[in-house]
Amino acid sequence: MHDMITSTPDQLIDFKLAGLRACAAVQAPLRASKIVRAATWLEQTRKACKQFFKRKFVSPRPALSPERLNLLVHIRGGIGDVAMARVLIKKLRETLPQAYIAFSYDSKSVVDMIFSDGLIDRFEPTGYRALAYDVVLSGCHLLMYDVINRVRVQQLAPHFLPILEKGLSVQNCFKEFARYSPHLDGQLAEIAIAHGGSRITNLGWFSGLEIHQNDFAPISLSAEKAHQLLNRFHLTSGTYLTIHDGINTNTNTSCGYPTRCWPVSYWEEFCKSIKQQFPQFTLVQLGGSKSKPFPFVDVSLVGKTTIADLPYILDNARLHIDGESGLVHLAHLTRVRSVVLFGPSKAAYLGYARNVNITAPGCGGCMNIRPDWMTQCIFGKEHAQQCLAQITPQAVAAEVAKLLTTTQN
Repeated sequence: MHDMITSTPDQLIDFKLAGLRACAAVQAPLRASKIVRAATWLEQTRKACKQFFKRKFVSPRPALSPERLNLLVHIRGGIGDVAMARVLIKKLRETLPQAYIAFSYDSKSVVDMIFSDGLIDRFEPTGYRALAYDVVLSGCHLLMYDVINRVRVQQLAPHFLPILEKGLSVQNCFKEFARYSPHLDGQLAEIAIAHGGSRITNLGWFSGLEIHQNDFAPISLSAEKAHQLLNRFHLTSGTYLTIHDGINTNTNTSCGYPTRCWPVSYWEEFCKSIKQQFPQFTLVQLGGSKSKPFPFVDVSLVGKTTIADLPYILDNARLHIDGESGLVHLAHLTRVRSVVLFGPSKAAYLGYARNVNITAPGCGGCMNIRPDWMTQCIFGKEHAQQCLAQITPQAVAAEVAKLLTTTQN
């Protein structure tokens, strides 16, 4: 998969111009309608007031060191977004080795799992007081510098100022994307792909750091804990495959089977094929509260693992097979390679070069066109079979077989 070595000035200029063009299209209704302008102004004022009171009065000032640059990264989204942010934190730590780095997210257990090795100094609940920090960087697909104390940055890390300016120059071209996040994330993905970027490359472009899709920031895992965990589940390192139906705890399953998920009948046919070809491997299903155990796997760990268990189980698997989900991005922080099925989301934007990325041959790439894109096919139920269901069990089994016969764990 394409991944540029460095970001060239021309690429960034073209990327920024594309952002400005898209923002101009978003702003067109504001220029054409007084009603729309008034409604937009009221909504923006509401958000600004909420943010002001949150910064000033909501939470107490954390105990931070005046001798160190205090930096906060606030990531929104799911477990995969936090996993992808580990590359960003690693780069920040390399760039600012003396800084005090805090990380904010909805779930402390997820942060503790991904940053268990001291890469961050503090978990910060989402009700933080932003002005307690010298630099606050927040977002998901698109990052924004919410706070910059230039005096403190100049005093404690002057080499970071050009990086900030580089990031701000990109952010200024995508203000409408930040304002209407996450509704324009799909358009942002298309722009990034067209200009040599990707989901993780965006973290670099919007922060000003040099970060690319296939940069590796592995989690530090305890050999002793891995041994204890595998014994508890009667597993042996390198002798099992993990599968996941692509459903996480935040997935809305009330409207039917999610669009990023492979049909259960396909999973059954795939598992039977792999067991016939490779009976020596144990098939292990992973999943949370929204997943349903598959009766055709050897071991179902659905609902039986904690968040902290997941990287250990993935790290010791021979392969991981999944739709594009948070577990794929978590797996990228471990040794395991993945076979990933892409439908609504795009491999060119979210895939990793070391994985086998299989794209639906028919319709696809519809992420974020509508708010319910994860649960409803945008062309209707009759068209839904044109997406992930076009990836056959035989095709996936063939790719898995290649890896099992040519790679070592």
